[in-house]
Amino acid sequence: MIFQELVLTNVGPFAGRQAIRLAPKEPDHPIVLFGGLNGAGKTTVLEALLLVLYGTMTPGSSRRATSYEKYLTQLIHSATDPADGASIELLFRAIHNGAWQEFQLIRRWAVVSGKVRERVDVNRDGYPDQILSEGWADHVETLVPRGVANLFFFDGEQIEAFAESDVSQELVRTAVSALLGLDLVDRLQDDLTVLERRHRQEATSDEDREAIVAKQRELQRLRSHEIDLMQELETTQRKLQLATQDATEARVRLHREGMQQYQERDRLTERLHAAQASVKASRQALIDAVGGFGPLLLVPDLLASTTAQAIAEQEQADNHILNGLLSERDNQLLEHLRAQRASAKIQTAVAQFLSEDRNSREARARVDPLLGHDETTLALAKRLLDEDLESIRSDLRHRVAELEAARAALEASERAAAAIPHEDVGEALVAEYEKANKVVASLRAHIDLLNKELAATRSTQQAAERAFKQELKSASEKQLQTERLRRIVEHAGRARATLVALRAKATERHVKRIQSMVLESLQLLLRKDNLVHEVNIDPDTCEMELLTQDGRPVRPRSLSAGERQLLAVALLAGLARASGRMLPVVIDTPLGRLDSDHRMRFVQSYLPNASHQVIVLSTDTEITPDILDTLDGVISHTIRLEHDIERRVTHVSEGYFNGATGTQQRKEVAR
Repeated sequence: MIFQELVLTNVGPFAGRQAIRLAPKEPDHPIVLFGGLNGAGKTTVLEALLLVLYGTMTPGSSRRATSYEKYLTQLIHSATDPADGASIELLFRAIHNGAWQEFQLIRRWAVVSGKVRERVDVNRDGYPDQILSEGWADHVETLVPRGVANLFFFDGEQIEAFAESDVSQELVRTAVSALLGLDLVDRLQDDLTVLERRHRQEATSDEDREAIVAKQRELQRLRSHEIDLMQELETTQRKLQLATQDATEARVRLHREGMQQYQERDRLTERLHAAQASVKASRQALIDAVGGFGPLLLVPDLLASTTAQAIAEQEQADNHILNGLLSERDNQLLEHLRAQRASAKIQTAVAQFLSEDRNSREARARVDPLLGHDETTLALAKRLLDEDLESIRSDLRHRVAELEAARAALEASERAAAAIPHEDVGEALVAEYEKANKVVASLRAHIDLLNKELAATRSTQQAAERAFKQELKSASEKQLQTERLRRIVEHAGRARATLVALRAKATERHVKRIQSMVLESLQLLLRKDNLVHEVNIDPDTCEMELLTQDGRPVRPRSLSAGERQLLAVALLAGLARASGRMLPVVIDTPLGRLDSDHRMRFVQSYLPNASHQVIVLSTDTEITPDILDTLDGVISHTIRLEHDIERRVTHVSEGYFNGATGTQQRKEVAR
């Protein structure tokens, strides 16, 4: 099957009639690349393809949270009169009756007197085909079975969900049924069940029939309740996706506005106060160190000459003459300090030291005229020169280094404190983030309750169905009046049992081939080549299990978001290969959650080999210029969707973002 052209008339953002060429120009260039910003209509293109093919049976859409009629009404362009309506035309080629034929499928709808009127017309090889037009809902199942639609048409933003065990299980079950034609077996089983029940009811009495009808109504009520719960669960899950996005955006805003500093403001304030105290303590310690013998470091030569002079004077006999000489020398020293502009504190300390030295000498001279000098002071001066002054110098350097380090720490603390946002702004962002998380938690709790209620309803429904069957069987066995009815009931039961066995055998026979193809796709796409060594699919439940080389199960939740998306793509690719159907692949926003390495794997390994026709709907942040160059050899042509915000209209043109088209760009893309 090859899509040749899609024509949208007043559909979504596409006003008027706009035709888009979809057929690849050459077989070895299978990719048709759409480029458009958010809101330009990429998802509308994907939904239009599904809608024109399946109509009311269109597989679940992200926009279809309402009835089909309301969905069609909302899909009409906002500036178009609903009575004029909208239409989708799809021109494609497919094999029919053993030969390639061209089909033109046209789906039109309009709102007349408040009600939606829809019409489907099919032209085959240029001629109207009334039979196909009236029976298109059945014929499309022979071309593109609805059970395999999710394997070929998918939204990249929602594909990660396929990696979850319950979703993948349902996907595998549906796909296996469609691939092997088992959906026909299921419908035949249902038809036989209806036939059996009808004949059993025909053979029951009025009293038994009333009891059976009551149980049947209860069973129908439970089934209706199950459908309502499933719809509510689907709606809540979509709300959870949006709420999770809001919470993520709130968390990003928190970090961008410096909320980490805001939340740690008490610790940062304490650190600032501690840094201030440390600077004060270091400064005081330096002052105390300088206040001792530190000033003598400024005059080491004078101290040395003074000590030498004192030793010489100690040998002099006349201490009074020596003191006179010392007094004259001290005055010269003090005069020298003043001339050198030493601080008053240093001058005072030196003057005090010299005065104490002279007084000591006089005192000792009086006590011991033979000695003439204070031995203690002289010993102190010698010790200062020999050891203590160097120790004092080292200590002062250490004190200065401590003060500089304390000042650096204070500057860092002041910068961190200055980065704390205003309290009003911080509280508002924190409140927004907490509110978003509460919404997420509430929706998750609601989903858990819905799942529990759904499980309970299904359990009750199964019990009610068993009771209904038992009542029907009990009543019919008493009332079967003819051999013909009994034979019909017995043969229908045997046929159903045979079909159950047939379904199990067919599934078991083909499941190994499906496992192998899924494993090949996984190993081709996943970056961690040895992550998945084996794929097992339970033939009865269709539950899929991934195993490592040492036999340990791979839990999808333990993988990164990108790995889960590639896991889902590999699952879809493997099932699509197993289907053996030549169908186009349509992917909307394929790379949104992939990092650079996963993107290149997806681009190089999957896109060129996904199908003979691959339609990619991308934003400018996904298929970037470097990725466009990588795909240059396999792109047939590119299509640009440009949205006029003021007119709310999307225009279709050739090319890609910023005029990039690649060497394989083809003309005549839009007419």
